[in-house]
Amino acid sequence: MKFLTDVNASGSVAKWLVEMGHDVTQVVSADSRMSDDSILTWALAEKRIIVTTDKDFEEMVWREGKPHNGLLRLENLPRLRRQTLLEYVLAHHGKDLEEGAVVIALETKTRVRRPSRR
Repeated sequence: MKFLTDVNASGSVAKWLVEMGHDVTQVVSADSRMSDDSILTWALAEKRIIVTTDKDFEEMVWREGKPHNGLLRLENLPRLRRQTLLEYVLAHHGKDLEEGAVVIALETKTRVRRPSRR
């Protein structure tokens, strides 16, 4: 899968994704102060799934109707627990992400919002 990791997702998440064979680009490598709109535009242009801990992307996608290629919001946990959560999500909801879903992953539950079929 192709991912764009937000600054808050942590470098260890990006590193782990690369080790698992995914194509990963990090926002911090371009501009750590990049706006969420610019991040969303970048991810859309390169057909990347955004990985973040930031709730703002959900607002942009669901309330403002901005297009995207998939969004994974991980609970803001210590690095190792966040990685474990990421492993779970990819194993159980990787196909949903590839199909453009918004996946909200907390340690206690995971919510998947699939894009509407037009």
